[in-house]
Amino acid sequence: MQAARALRFSQTSNGAAPAQIMQPSSPSEIAAILRNPRPFPAPVRPMGFGSSTTRCLSAPGGTLVDLSKMDRVLRLDDSTVTVQPGIAIRELAEILEADGLELHGGFDLANRSVGGAVCAASLEAAMGGCPSQFAAHVTGLKVVSPEGNRFSAKVGDRSLLGLIRLSYGLLGIVYEISLKVRPIQTFTVQFARVGFGDFAKLASRLTFASSSTKLYLMPFKDRVFLELRRPTTEEAPGRKFAWQLKDWACYSALPTALRSLAKVVPIRRMRYPLSDTLSGATQSLVSRSFVSTGSNSLEQTGRFKNPGSKQGFSYCTWAFPAQDFGRIACAYQALCIEHYERTGFRCDMPAVVFRLNQDRSALLAPAFNEPMFTISSMTTEKDGWDDFIVDLAEFARTNNGVPFFNQTQGATSDHAINCYGRRLKVFRNTRRKLDPNDRMLNHFFSSYMA
Repeated sequence: MQAARALRFSQTSNGAAPAQIMQPSSPSEIAAILRNPRPFPAPVRPMGFGSSTTRCLSAPGGTLVDLSKMDRVLRLDDSTVTVQPGIAIRELAEILEADGLELHGGFDLANRSVGGAVCAASLEAAMGGCPSQFAAHVTGLKVVSPEGNRFSAKVGDRSLLGLIRLSYGLLGIVYEISLKVRPIQTFTVQFARVGFGDFAKLASRLTFASSSTKLYLMPFKDRVFLELRRPTTEEAPGRKFAWQLKDWACYSALPTALRSLAKVVPIRRMRYPLSDTLSGATQSLVSRSFVSTGSNSLEQTGRFKNPGSKQGFSYCTWAFPAQDFGRIACAYQALCIEHYERTGFRCDMPAVVFRLNQDRSALLAPAFNEPMFTISSMTTEKDGWDDFIVDLAEFARTNNGVPFFNQTQGATSDHAINCYGRRLKVFRNTRRKLDPNDRMLNHFFSSYMA
């Protein structure tokens, strides 16, 4: 079943299947794969649950290493948990919850594997002053190098740990991860709704706010829904059912309803106003009725549906400088309206926005230089999506947008290289030393790493 899932993912995301799909259960088996190029040809690409939307995991004619069998908790104390990379964040959160503990950070896509979230960029509405990447809370990693040798990276080795975090499986395969944990902490949730013009006036106040910030953009309704979280001393963190209902409404019920609406009302100009009404009603209902308090533990264990390859919508994420995001949000609204008037296509779901605090925990962190706001454009429609991605990439290029290697389609290699600059050069040099034979370099990354 796991191998079949990996094969379907590879064929869907890349158009070509790997020659081998392996499911190691120990670091020795990983080392054997990397040391033997004849039975296990390059590119060798590690895979978690396949939630990436780019071809960063593609291994056509090569070897796909599915780590889903390595899913155990190895050690747990009051401040640290050590796990294998194949365990889901949600499953780990449930184990910690039983001991009154939780992971640091309220991360999106809690059904990702821990290894995938450590080695690729993630999204989080972080509280003020907290890092915005799941990988930032890693205290130690054990890795098999591209040549099959084992090594470790710990908090004391800041430069090495910063290289392995968000390394996208290019510096080796992580087989053991230690993460910081803490007693469950409660936060309050406040919702608000404003127009794009009013949001532009208040956006700068959100850049360094102590609260975490998550937004939903509805360009054609001129609505921005704000979800702000603040720490509280309240003991009761809320109800898990409420968080499950919220997750179901936004990421399962709404996409399903929009796909059904497309079948009943095939004419887009008639359907889109209905889609907006449905999306707006969903956001209003979530804001007023579902949650007022919560915790990282509740949110991570309250996921309703796996957002991996079976999700019912497509998305593309870019990060933009926080200091200019009020203007950028209005420009994004104008882009969506202009593209629709010109092509007849528009996204039928709200765009989701997270504030990322400045985060230097990883060399390739998108918010390494400054705080950012991400925009994840979402749609259930495929016809016209690829053209919108092209226009979105040009919009990002002219507005200092930074791509995520695992979540941004349409980014040119020149633009990505320019965004990451010297940091990418340092990473490339390290990769050449660790992987002189390009065992783990696929075609997708070769344009950035040449």
